[in-house]
Amino acid sequence: MTPATPATDGWVEVALLAPLPALTYAVPAELAAAAVAGRRVRVPLGRRTVLGVVLGPQAQAPIGCRIRPLTQLLDNGPVLPPELLAFLRRAAAYYACPLGLALKTALPQALSGLQPPPTQEENHYRCLVTDPPLRGRLQQELVAFIAERGTVSLTALRGRFAQPHAALRRLEQLGVLVCERQSRPHDPFACQPCQPEAAPALTAAQQQALKAVTAALRAGGFAPFLLHGVTGSGKTEVYLQAIAEVLRQGRQALVLVPEIALTPQLVGRFRARLEAKGARIGVLHSALAGSERYAVWQGAAAGTLDIVIGARSALFVPLARPGILVVDEEQDDSYKQAEGFRYHARDLALLRAQMAAVPVLLGSATPALTSYQRARSGAWHYLELAERVNARPLPTMEIVDLSAVPRAEGPLSPPLCTALAETLQRGEQSLLLLNRRGFAPFLLCQDCGHCPRCPNCDISLTWHRAEGRLRCHYCDYRIVPADCCPVCGGATFEPAGVGTEQLEALLRERFPAARIARMDRDSTRAKGAQQLLVEQMSRRQVDILVGTQMVAKGHDFAAVTLVGIIDADAALNIPDFRAAERSFALLAQVAGRAGRAELPGRVLVQTRCSDHPVLGCALTQDYAAFCAQELPQRQLLGYPPYGYLVNLVLSALDRVLVERHAAALAAALRLPAGVELLGPAPCPLFRLRNRYRLQILLKATERPPLRRLLAQVQQEVAQLPARVRLAIDVDPCDML
Repeated sequence: MTPATPATDGWVEVALLAPLPALTYAVPAELAAAAVAGRRVRVPLGRRTVLGVVLGPQAQAPIGCRIRPLTQLLDNGPVLPPELLAFLRRAAAYYACPLGLALKTALPQALSGLQPPPTQEENHYRCLVTDPPLRGRLQQELVAFIAERGTVSLTALRGRFAQPHAALRRLEQLGVLVCERQSRPHDPFACQPCQPEAAPALTAAQQQALKAVTAALRAGGFAPFLLHGVTGSGKTEVYLQAIAEVLRQGRQALVLVPEIALTPQLVGRFRARLEAKGARIGVLHSALAGSERYAVWQGAAAGTLDIVIGARSALFVPLARPGILVVDEEQDDSYKQAEGFRYHARDLALLRAQMAAVPVLLGSATPALTSYQRARSGAWHYLELAERVNARPLPTMEIVDLSAVPRAEGPLSPPLCTALAETLQRGEQSLLLLNRRGFAPFLLCQDCGHCPRCPNCDISLTWHRAEGRLRCHYCDYRIVPADCCPVCGGATFEPAGVGTEQLEALLRERFPAARIARMDRDSTRAKGAQQLLVEQMSRRQVDILVGTQMVAKGHDFAAVTLVGIIDADAALNIPDFRAAERSFALLAQVAGRAGRAELPGRVLVQTRCSDHPVLGCALTQDYAAFCAQELPQRQLLGYPPYGYLVNLVLSALDRVLVERHAAALAAALRLPAGVELLGPAPCPLFRLRNRYRLQILLKATERPPLRRLLAQVQQEVAQLPARVRLAIDVDPCDML
């Protein structure tokens, strides 16, 4: 017998913030307002109470099941405006992702739990008695500190005194102090004054690009632009003046950058130019505290912020009056989310701009081949800045053939050492790129050749000498290396290969008087560390900066005249059809850090593949030549931009189990005409985090048949056992 559904004021569809389908819930009379889409609600799920977002009312309840009622409304109004909710629905459908998981990714942390969002208030203490008779030294110091300042926040007191809480409570009990809650306006730049900056004269190419974007802004409607400008050509200046036009129209701008490391310098440019004219700027990225992210979310939704600048997740900020979306370094793979909701922020920026009927401006010195092809085919507007501002020359690039250099020289070839010494002597700055963290990629037993490997992943452990540990960069497994080899008992382990940590140490030995710094994920873990390094470089307090790809894009250091690429071959040999594209982009981008001001730049590229065609194009900074050699190969193989891909990655703790179900899935799929299936085959990184991984690659020359096949895949997912996971990656960027 079917259980009866209780009388209600209707039903609503609710997306739970989890990888589950949306569910139907009844609306009690006292919660009638819950029928409004975008509201957060508490709902029962089994024996638990979980968070959900209302998607909208339903005309009737599903037949044959008992519908449980909503438990509680959590907010006074919707946290997701209708246009943002509609955008997320389309985005989740395109990437074959459960809507609840997409919503969890989009919402700030403060809104993704069952607790109410944080308020912009904080406890403050003030003195009632300015000269009380106190015995304890801490009490006396606290009263003196507070009396001198009038009113002091609890945060400031915790920063000044180690353990003030007990003494503060006692002083409050004695009537010496009173605690009150006061509003705390969010101002991320309160301690960062900036000097207003006048707009420079534009080059003819910049004027032409700005004219096209401005015309689109005034005409209204969706208009996609690709701004293809060589490094140092002034793309940011076009962004700034286009956004100034948006602000004159009373609308908002959203600016995306691929790396958090790029944010401080870009924000500084925007503040110097636009803040002085009254623009209110918010910054959003994962390094901020939850309350700071929520404050930006609120400010953008309320329209009190005019510009939001942030990394990938800033794409989901609600905008009260959207005017333009800007995607800087649009080619960067950091815009692709690697897990969960596997979206690409650049592609979704195009969708969001289309739905909001506003222009979107994508900028790059080395556009993604897919973007370049769309622009050159006329699907997008193509804007080109072929020369640097003030007719500054591009840096000269030279190949250093490591096959002719003795191994004893280490990672620094004689030509590079000489160039570093000359640059130091002139008082200029150098930048060295090595895209490997740690001291060495692995340790090697000198007796038997054993290499310590991660027990959870099929990779060697990276040696971090400063930390004194071997680490896995995928699962973060860490271990202190053994005193002797577990295989042969040998007592000699030697580092093999070079990482940024070792390169920094070698430079300190060779150039003891030089001021050397390192920018990688390890050296910039602390909050504000990246910004501090950028400021030190800008103030010329660093002579040589060593880093991974974090140093390659977006930075503008006037005194950098030498760039050294330690190992140009590493990216070329990755088993991925985009290896050549990524290598060219990385080489061109890091080379562009040299000679950006009055002083000319020089780039030394160390390689053992001096005749590689990608290096030939990079040496001449010839993007068109690179496209001419790479695009025909893509077309021949049916890879983007001449085809579309979906990668299905199955994983399980049991190797036999995942192999059996991967084969069964591949056999069960009925391929539409024009779709090719490759695999199943082991992923290049076959085991990660203790899970065995196989992939099935789906290729098609058109989207529609691939979308139809994807619908089949989603039906087959229900047949997989719980122990086997399937990740659907639409338009994959990483095939590892």
